[in-house]
Amino acid sequence: MSFIIATDSACDLTDDMLKAFDIQSCDLTYFVDDTEYSEHSAERLGFHEFYDKMRGGARTNTSMINEQSAREFLSELLSRGEDILYLAFDSALSGTCENFKRVADELNAESDNKIRVVDSLAAAGGEGLFVTLVDKKRKSGASFEETCEYAENIKQHILHYFTVDDLKYLARGGRLSKGTAIVGNLINIKPILQVDPLGRLVPFKKVFGRKKSIKALLDKIVERYNGESDVCYISHGDCYDEAKLLADGIKEKLGLDAVLLPLDYVIGSHSGPGTLALFFTGDDRTEK
Repeated sequence: MSFIIATDSACDLTDDMLKAFDIQSCDLTYFVDDTEYSEHSAERLGFHEFYDKMRGGARTNTSMINEQSAREFLSELLSRGEDILYLAFDSALSGTCENFKRVADELNAESDNKIRVVDSLAAAGGEGLFVTLVDKKRKSGASFEETCEYAENIKQHILHYFTVDDLKYLARGGRLSKGTAIVGNLINIKPILQVDPLGRLVPFKKVFGRKKSIKALLDKIVERYNGESDVCYISHGDCYDEAKLLADGIKEKLGLDAVLLPLDYVIGSHSGPGTLALFFTGDDRTEK
């Protein structure tokens, strides 16, 4: 029996990729100067336009997928007569996962087909890599239950490392104090952050300067990549040249191809333009 894999727009997968993998996606919403947008809204901002607005001082905010939107999305998929595996945006960063779980419980009581919600504990390209690996398992002929079990097991193997160009956006979201951000920007500190086993964004290293922060990301994949996936993902907040520089370094060091992805506006709203994030498979998420 076939089944549907679905996720949300925080996964950074482009429309073309979602179509190629046959994955359904539900949009989160974001706000720019109090105007609401979503990934496929009629007035959706262009990629460069969004980050240019942030550079110009626009206020940005985000909203999780509420229960009503989750119910509409899942009900439409259920109408196709197949089971659904929903791979949700990191519950440590958004209430989206919990909303989908509540709605799934309600719909499962009414439907012959079943919905399973798996908390990815991942975001951006990390969520995208997780989704594509689960899809690969589905396409290998695994059953619905086998694929659900695989999803629960593989998520701790998706490693996330990223750096930002301007600390003020992390301070705005409460990840740093305003004073720390001001001082850090003045002396050109670039933090390296990761997503830990519980899905939380945590800093683990500080370097001075952008070049050293990119090298720190390269060093991490050289140190921790385990070969479980034959590709890695790089998400960037409108800094293509630096993302390409990192990708070229990975190719040179490991012979591994990197897929460059535009950083979704929901994540970018909190990390800012110049965010550079690297996602790959490793043995576990615990920082060595």
